[in-house]
Amino acid sequence: MRGRTATLTGAAVIVAALAAVLWYANRPGPSAAKAGDCVTAPAGGSFKTVGCTDGGAAFKVAAVLAGGDSNSCDAYPAVVLSVVDKDRTKTLCLDSAK
Repeated sequence: MRGRTATLTGAAVIVAALAAVLWYANRPGPSAAKAGDCVTAPAGGSFKTVGCTDGGAAFKVAAVLAGGDSNSCDAYPAVVLSVVDKDRTKTLCLDSAK
């Protein structure tokens, strides 16, 4: 019974690691949005800039920061999500648009 539990645990760890790698490789990248713009929720791997009165507006950009450190959004207390682009050159700090 112990061997089976160890095998199942090992398999679960491998699946979780694979899922993390796939998420990292395909995570949504920031759009060309500027602070004050509103964006949709990620669809097809990227955000789309929309008007803040648009029904699809999910987030309002609080700040666009140079660099790929999502912790830098901590300076904005209302931020609900930080997104780093694939090249780790820009971070969007996003508030809720609602």
